[in-house]
Amino acid sequence: MINASLPPSVNPAGLPPALPVGDDWAALDERLGAIEAFGGQLSQAVEQLVEAVVGLQEQAQQVAAPAPPQLAGGAEAALAAIGALNSRVVELEQQFALERSCRDLERVSRMHPKDRVVVFVATTYLGCNAKYAWLAFRERAKAEGITAWLLPQNAEQERMAKSLGEKCFPHRHADWSAEHVHAALSAAVVVTCDHFLNPNPYAPALLAGARHVQLWHGISIKEIGLRNLAPMRNMTPRYAKVLATTGPYTRMVGTAASAENEWRRWFSFERYAPIGYPRNDVLLREPTEGDLLNVDLEMLNAAVAARQAGRRVVLYAPTFRDVKRGTWVVDAGLERLAKQLDERGDLLIVNLHPVEQPMIPQLKEAVPTARFVAPRTDIYPLLPHTTELVTDYSSVMFDYLLLDRPILLFRPDHQEYVTRSRALYDDKLDTKPGPLVSSINELLLALRNRAAETAAHARHRQTLRDRLHDHADGRAGERFNELLLEEVALALDAH
Repeated sequence: MINASLPPSVNPAGLPPALPVGDDWAALDERLGAIEAFGGQLSQAVEQLVEAVVGLQEQAQQVAAPAPPQLAGGAEAALAAIGALNSRVVELEQQFALERSCRDLERVSRMHPKDRVVVFVATTYLGCNAKYAWLAFRERAKAEGITAWLLPQNAEQERMAKSLGEKCFPHRHADWSAEHVHAALSAAVVVTCDHFLNPNPYAPALLAGARHVQLWHGISIKEIGLRNLAPMRNMTPRYAKVLATTGPYTRMVGTAASAENEWRRWFSFERYAPIGYPRNDVLLREPTEGDLLNVDLEMLNAAVAARQAGRRVVLYAPTFRDVKRGTWVVDAGLERLAKQLDERGDLLIVNLHPVEQPMIPQLKEAVPTARFVAPRTDIYPLLPHTTELVTDYSSVMFDYLLLDRPILLFRPDHQEYVTRSRALYDDKLDTKPGPLVSSINELLLALRNRAAETAAHARHRQTLRDRLHDHADGRAGERFNELLLEEVALALDAH
């Protein structure tokens, strides 16, 4: 560790003009840049940088006479630069140590004996396929002698899991005991429904030796995974890590056998299982206590009351934009939509994508008549209590097909979206589930005239449902349980 402070006997203001503050500092900056750019040579570069800084300190310590007052400012700036370099070196050393530790832990995980342990990885909110797969598997796991763990992202998820009396890793990796480390290393199967980017930086390494089942978080018409590429000038370590989490998986779960080739465009996996999404089961049955974990109950009760009163409950669920985050919905006419439905006595519920949910406080001020679903909550128990869906590109539309209710596609910024946000893989929508409109005037007219409720659109929804869902029986969780048992057996046989 570098100690950038000088001995008390040295007066910082007395540094002589001989203290290097020009070319030597430029050399240090160059070396620091080399550290950042060439991670493979990190250790050697750090050593060189340490030697350079120590050399500067030694020169400073040799000072006996105070410097002229006019040079004091430059000396202080030099000392500040030493301190900043020291901090950056420490940070880089920590990053290097973390990367090295994770590489070694991956090796440990791959050779560690596996046991009857399954780990479910929560996403940024507890409400996607991982939640419902975990809930569905709990009782079956106990009957089969399997330990099911939840890997949370935050303290609230940890609290919710423990409220059900279920095994849950601490959300802070510093709180992991030896038992937790052993459980992760022993896991036969890990279940995810998104990129595996848990806040615990050690978690993916500790679970690297487990068989990996990917549920993903919905049928997509956006290019994702290995097809969501950017030019090298935009490449970052974070972006590269995301790409690295697109596989390989031992099993990819989908909703239709015909979609396998589409998923293989986006992800790398051994086998495909078109068994349906566990989260969709709650659309076709009454929710359990576990299903209601992390649900906006105030919004759910409002929707139930509105339906009972004979009012329409319109769910607006758009996907996010890479530009104009959150604000684009105001430009699209959200205020007019909310006002018209409110004047008719109907209820508008807005569910923004998690990426844009931080904008909700500002949007509430801008559109006070709209009701926003609480951020990072689960909307699936809410869906059966809505009467129609307005969306653009969100995968929610494909789940909503199971309810056989009107869907309107509202794409007010389509050209900008496909050029500045995401490319589309829109072939699956050659048959639209409902009217496609591009302006707020068209949307208001379509809602007023109930344009999505025609017999033709009902047939279109049926066609899409048959194509995209091999099962519509509310039993995806049961089928997933059987898949997990098979994966556990395969993991144990391999060890």
